Amino acid sequence: MSKSDKKGEITINDIAKALNIAASTVSRALNDSAKISDKTKQKVRLAAREMGYELNLVASSLSKNKTNLIGVILPKLSSQFFAKALSGIEEVAQTAGYKIIICQTNESYQQEIEMTKVMNSARVDGVITCLSMETQKVDHFDVFLRKEVPVAMFDRVNFNIPGPKVVVDNYEGAYKATEHLINVGCKRIAHLGGPQSCKVFEDRARGFSEALKHQDLPLLPQFLLASDLNEKDARDAMQLWMSLDEKPDAILTASATTGLIITSIAKNYGVKIPEELSIISFGNEPCNEFMVPSLSAVDMPGLDMGKAVATHLIECIETKSMDSPLVLKPLQLLIRNSSFVMR
Repeated sequence: MSKSDKKGEITINDIAKALNIAASTVSRALNDSAKISDKTKQKVRLAAREMGYELNLVASSLSKNKTNLIGVILPKLSSQFFAKALSGIEEVAQTAGYKIIICQTNESYQQEIEMTKVMNSARVDGVITCLSMETQKVDHFDVFLRKEVPVAMFDRVNFNIPGPKVVVDNYEGAYKATEHLINVGCKRIAHLGGPQSCKVFEDRARGFSEALKHQDLPLLPQFLLASDLNEKDARDAMQLWMSLDEKPDAILTASATTGLIITSIAKNYGVKIPEELSIISFGNEPCNEFMVPSLSAVDMPGLDMGKAVATHLIECIETKSMDSPLVLKPLQLLIRNSSFVMR
């Protein structure tokens, strides 16, 4: 039996004819009905695979009211953090018998709205998301709540939407990173932050500010900048800081990417790292370890967060609940050569 023997899409009737059994028997076997013997199920599945039959998920979901699909809406797939989180989500989902549909918002609120429509059309059993940097209102997720489809969030979350939340302590991470810079002798510490309308970046800026305050170090307005954390923002920040008579002797960036950009720009200015400028990024990329000098970072546990958010979402799906557990994952401060010097 082969797909080439037939023209067009293989149907349940084709399999039934090939095996000389009823189409209803084939349907039940493919849907793992308890009324069909394991021997018949195995025979039907083998024939379906050989003939190139593809299960119509939409039709199957209509009959079972379940698709075993999980929608995943992420800001940026190119990020090491989100790539690790996605690996954790996929591992847990696959083990539990679910497949995932992945959408990317590119940090756009409007795109996030469109992606919720896509997931709703796909009749997903649950949704996992990290909100975009632009997202303030979350009523576009109400379509899932009305259908009792659970929504789980990680990293950037909104507590107006019920469902599991997996987060880190962004305040503590920024506080400890700033405290480390102070302990190695830095006194003029700057922070390139993210949009302060986004709570994770507001928490990081607050942790930075309070670490300086607790050590009686001044917080200069020009040393605390909010941005969209893109390349232009990083270049503008460095241009400002390098033009000052009293230049910063340390920088904490609110993202891994801007940490890499700031390091490259500093080298172009002829600044010695870490002798003249220490740098720490909030978020870690694989290349951080292999740069010269290697770049210190607050490591986000992406894999663990992905596994945790998927585990709790699937529990909600299986128990038909909208429970809202809050899971706090620990951060790790990775001290490397870009900040390992006593002044």
